[in-house]
Amino acid sequence: MPAPTFGRIPPSLWDQRKPPPKNSTACFNLRQLDRYLIVPRGHAHGSWGYTVLRTTYTPESDVLFPIALARLESYVHWWYHFGRFLAPHSTPTSPCDGSCGVVSAEPNDEVCRRLYLDVVEDRDGLAHLDGGGDGSVEDRFAALAAYFRRWVAGVDTGLYPEGNPRYVVCVVLDSESMASLARVPEELPPLRCVADDEVLLFCGTGKGAWVWLLETDYMAEPEEYDGDYRGWLRTDVIGFERSWFSRLQRDGAPCYLHEERTKGSGVYYYIVV
Repeated sequence: MPAPTFGRIPPSLWDQRKPPPKNSTACFNLRQLDRYLIVPRGHAHGSWGYTVLRTTYTPESDVLFPIALARLESYVHWWYHFGRFLAPHSTPTSPCDGSCGVVSAEPNDEVCRRLYLDVVEDRDGLAHLDGGGDGSVEDRFAALAAYFRRWVAGVDTGLYPEGNPRYVVCVVLDSESMASLARVPEELPPLRCVADDEVLLFCGTGKGAWVWLLETDYMAEPEEYDGDYRGWLRTDVIGFERSWFSRLQRDGAPCYLHEERTKGSGVYYYIVV
């Protein structure tokens, strides 16, 4: 099945000067995406999201993989709408600066509609890179990055592919990350809260679910950058969308904001700021 493509985004969805009040983050992301759509491009034109490399192919993973993907998408969608409900009993204000409560859902819906995860399943080419083998972590991720770059070489990326996160960053779903996604509940909490303590409770929605992100352009030239970061890190469901659009906003500039959660572990997480 060919990847979905989308056309330009109506200004009424991303222009905050036009009523009804809208979520500022959704408007900004749509404007950024529309800016990238000015010149026609190739594969998955007009969408956002990452290519997903599946590296585990056990009978158990055959069951968990579609569940993990469905959880990832649903939690990303939920978190994208959660920003419209930042306070209980809040009412719309105009113009919306992102701090108002209930606002038009259309821009958020449009961002969610354009999410496309391009799944690559290749038992022969990827199963040996699931981790836990004799090779080093560095070798494993280097091989995954090389695999992804070969995948990119085989699709029509159109003009200026280095500016599109889809062609320079990929997601890896291995046995560990897949299990983390499958563990979170299928049923999501309501978006609208009636008490302050519920807002705080729901801020932990999806906690513990994560995927690997590989910045393959960074990994190709690590000597160009300072620090201990190696080009791969984890992102939870909260940071998934932010990581993609932050990269788009930087016009292809590599290196996410990152932190090492456990000192000396070498495992970095994307920070939502």
